[in-house]
Amino acid sequence: MQIDPLAALLQTIKPLLDETLPADLARSLSKDIESKVQEVLRKLSLVPRHEFEAQEALVTNLETKVRHLEQRLAEMERVGATGANATDEN
Repeated sequence: MQIDPLAALLQTIKPLLDETLPADLARSLSKDIESKVQEVLRKLSLVPRHEFEAQEALVTNLETKVRHLEQRLAEMERVGATGANATDEN
C-alpha cells in the first residue's frame, strides 16, 4: 500500500515541531502546513496515475497509427508518381 505523500511529509515534520515548540503552537502550525499543502495540491490539477497511463498508451497507439498511415501515403504517392511518369512517356 502506498502512503499518502502529504501524510509522509507531516509525519516527518510533526515530531520536529513537537520537540521544538509548545504543544499548542506545534499543533496550530501543523494544521496550517497541512491546509497550505492541500491548497497547493488542489491548484495543481493532478490526475491519478492510472488515468495518466491510459492517456499515455492512447497517445502511443495513435502515434503508431499516424506513422503507419504516413508510410502508406508515401508509398501511394511514390506509386502514383511512377504511374504518372509511365503515362507521360507514352
